[in-house]
Amino acid sequence: METPALRLKDLCFRYSEQGKRNILDHVSLDIPAGKITVLMGSGGCGKSTLAAVAAGLYPENGGFLASGSVELFGQELSGLSIPERARLLSLMFQNPELQFCMDTLRKELRFCLENLDLPPEEMDGRALAAARALGLEEKLDQSLYCLSGGEKQRAMLCCLYVLESRCLILDEALANIDGASARELVSEMVRLRREGKTVIAIDHRLDYWLDWADEIVVLGQGAKVLARGITKNNLADFRALFAQEGLYYPKTPAFKVAALPEPEPAVELKGVSVPRSVEKDRWGRKTVKGWLLREADAAFPRGRMTAVVGKSGSGKTSTFLSVLKQHPYEGDILIQGRDLRSIREKELFGLIGMVFQNPGNQFVSQKAEDELLRSLRIWEKGLSEEAAREKALALLDSFGLKHYHRFSPYMLSQGQQRRLAVLAVLAGKQEILFLDEPTYGQDRRSTDAIMERLRVKVETEGLTVVFITHDWELAAAWADKLYRLEGQKLLETRPETLFGEEAEL
Repeated sequence: METPALRLKDLCFRYSEQGKRNILDHVSLDIPAGKITVLMGSGGCGKSTLAAVAAGLYPENGGFLASGSVELFGQELSGLSIPERARLLSLMFQNPELQFCMDTLRKELRFCLENLDLPPEEMDGRALAAARALGLEEKLDQSLYCLSGGEKQRAMLCCLYVLESRCLILDEALANIDGASARELVSEMVRLRREGKTVIAIDHRLDYWLDWADEIVVLGQGAKVLARGITKNNLADFRALFAQEGLYYPKTPAFKVAALPEPEPAVELKGVSVPRSVEKDRWGRKTVKGWLLREADAAFPRGRMTAVVGKSGSGKTSTFLSVLKQHPYEGDILIQGRDLRSIREKELFGLIGMVFQNPGNQFVSQKAEDELLRSLRIWEKGLSEEAAREKALALLDSFGLKHYHRFSPYMLSQGQQRRLAVLAVLAGKQEILFLDEPTYGQDRRSTDAIMERLRVKVETEGLTVVFITHDWELAAAWADKLYRLEGQKLLETRPETLFGEEAEL
């Protein structure tokens, strides 16, 4: 029998030695070499922790391994040096920002190669080849932290590519990039498999992987294997299991037809242009470095849900930030009929709530329940402390987070962090919510819970919701109005245009 690329034997892992709950609970799993294996499971079941333990990040950098071992291509992980590990396996986090050590992609690629003890004279050529392979040559010397969320993920994939590891683990690598880029990356993984590489994809969605996955494995709580050997050909036999675990089952969504007349806009763009960046020379003169949006007109109706879709790096997040006065713009932005320039920031954030692409950037408390309590104390001053705490726990319970109410937000998985960030904003009383990829990293059950709660607030309280998403099914199913940012233009479109071969989301 061929030696597996990854062998996990009876792994029991928790985040502290005194902890009562095993995040990985007696996990045993072999991943075959030279195949594409997709790992699925409900949010918080331990998928990302499993990946971190497999890569050797835990328990060396945190947590407690009560039992078990990890083997890479027949070698004990604990006996391998860092360069040896990197040549065998590399991991991409859910949030690629947490992996960057340098300020540009070129420097980051050189840093990766230094960890392989590669001779300096070979580094630049290998870095350039990797960037070209993933279409990032023009981004080599740009600041990593000025890239879009999707571009950051591609940059981190480039780092994995340059290491030439025998096995790649991708943790939700497709969640924050557009459809065209996702298809390209999956094609690249298929090419690597043909070269003998092993690909382990942790993903909530099968849409892009289904035609290429050699095996799909469903994990339950504690990352225990519930089913394996699932393929495109026998997927229908596991439909009940997908429903039981709250997982996405591939399907064609129904189109939603808006029947109500459109109300007046809560947010309106009139001839708005958004620069990619603005630089100052030594005399203080400003120079625009490229445009993301040019002379756009758009109306986001009050008391409705509007989706904004578009390719990675097209300018969706920067346009959101312009509405929050956090990014320069030209033209006129009106908030409830008032010129944005006349609204002070304190008043503006009383009107508009925001969930960022990286929810960790907005947490201010040490416990999950305190994130909600902070909002409740600001917006519902009449609540007693006991009533506020009861309401916070009830809100956490509605999103499957009650068990984690005393956890630090930073101890939660990326999907759990996003749910917490959405809840913290919903606990406020802002009249407009801007949500940047609100369902990124969520399983079907959690996605439905988030969107249904938003819909209830829209219909009962007149909340205005504007959300960015790469998920065309989500946009088609939930948005009352849809815009597509493409070619520096913000185009109103219909859901059915997102489907078929011509769709590039």
